[in-house]
Amino acid sequence: MVGKLKAFAVLEDYENTGGIVFSTTAVAARRQGANEYADGDFTAVSCRRAPWADRYAETGAVPVSHMVLHGWHFECAGCGVRIDSDLLWERNLEEEDIQGTQHSLAFCTRLCEARHNLERAEAKHRETRWIRRFKKIVKRRFPDAEIIENDDRFCRPHAYATTRGTGIWRVEQVIVSFRWPGQQWGPASLRIDTTTEWPRNAPSVTKRGKPHWTCASGDREAFEAYAASGAR
Repeated sequence: MVGKLKAFAVLEDYENTGGIVFSTTAVAARRQGANEYADGDFTAVSCRRAPWADRYAETGAVPVSHMVLHGWHFECAGCGVRIDSDLLWERNLEEEDIQGTQHSLAFCTRLCEARHNLERAEAKHRETRWIRRFKKIVKRRFPDAEIIENDDRFCRPHAYATTRGTGIWRVEQVIVSFRWPGQQWGPASLRIDTTTEWPRNAPSVTKRGKPHWTCASGDREAFEAYAASGAR
């Protein structure tokens, strides 16, 4: 008969990172925690009972708010503040103000979570627009191209939009890959990439490149011929 699941706090000894693990015995919990937090090194983790978390054994979703009250700390995914018991006192917060579980993003308040979600929604909107724009460019330039949508072997349509904390939106990468007649080594792509330069004794400079076509090196001559053949 399998014993009742109990909660254990497992910590990696060097960086003191870890989490709550549910198991029937301390040895099993330590082994599970070692696999998750210490690359399987059983001797690199410590394990102790955390009976206060037993109530979450069925779902495994331990609230960040409850963990904070027992000495754990997290970084807010919205504003970056350290979420710990001191923060509750300093900002006059209640336990229920803290959002998230140990396996999800953590937020210091519901307002911070709402702001984060709004920003991600805006980023998704901008990313989707750029992907659509690139797809139209590909099909206009190469009507017989087949845009890759859901093939795990190749890059799916991708874009990344961010403010980098400046409040100014910019799309730093866009990639739309497509199959084309005559390819042998792999699909071609229309893409934008952002690079960062590190001049000596000067601040780093981030530059977004221009849209450009790429293909497998072995297909270069064939792709250039295809592009020049009046495929548009």
